[in-house]
Amino acid sequence: MNIVLVVGERPEQASSLAENLGIFGVEAIPSAREWKLAVRCLTSHKVSLILLDVSDDAASREFFELVREVTDIPIVARGSVALTEQAVWYLDNGAADYVSRTVPPSVLVAKINSLLHSAPGGANAGFIRRGELVMDLDNYSVTLSSAKVALTPIEFRLLRVLAENAGKACSHQVLLERVWGADFRDCAHYLRLYIGYLRQKLEADPKRPRILLTQWGYGYRLVEAQKQDARALRRASFRSATG
Repeated sequence: MNIVLVVGERPEQASSLAENLGIFGVEAIPSAREWKLAVRCLTSHKVSLILLDVSDDAASREFFELVREVTDIPIVARGSVALTEQAVWYLDNGAADYVSRTVPPSVLVAKINSLLHSAPGGANAGFIRRGELVMDLDNYSVTLSSAKVALTPIEFRLLRVLAENAGKACSHQVLLERVWGADFRDCAHYLRLYIGYLRQKLEADPKRPRILLTQWGYGYRLVEAQKQDARALRRASFRSATG
């Protein structure tokens, strides 16, 4: 899943635009045009594109340059008028595109999708590969070292969030909200239960996990599944079957 970070001059502006994009099927997260907040969003989500609301002033250009320095993620600048010196400046300084605020949401979404499909790795957007673990997002299937792993819909959603953030710890609250919804933020027992189910299916020894790790007092982290983990899983499955 491609995530768009919407950065607005005001928080309510960013939230409104993110909601409009969501209506058209774009997963978007809002942020105010404040450096620390934007960086926090970039580090806590696997962002594929940044939609940055800009104005014709030094502060806006400085913010754009700071973002451009720390990431290669495509940036679409969204300004007040389409073809002006402002547009030329952003395009000359690394913006992937420039759009007017008057552009209808449907046109904006079409531009976003076009950029996402043409970005490096866009053709493989339907897959998540983490070492020997591969998730086919279009067909809702998972393989570990080419061996198919049967998951329930909830298990698949949970593994997807962890895989999208591989190597980084995901908090209990984030996992519960993204998998079950905001009303389940306090239902940590659901999370523990389904992490256990995933470990039974992915780990050679669920009691000594090497793929789905616990970040004590915080959440869980997925690391790339290595070949030896997959071989150990197959050996354990064979021993169990021949018992």
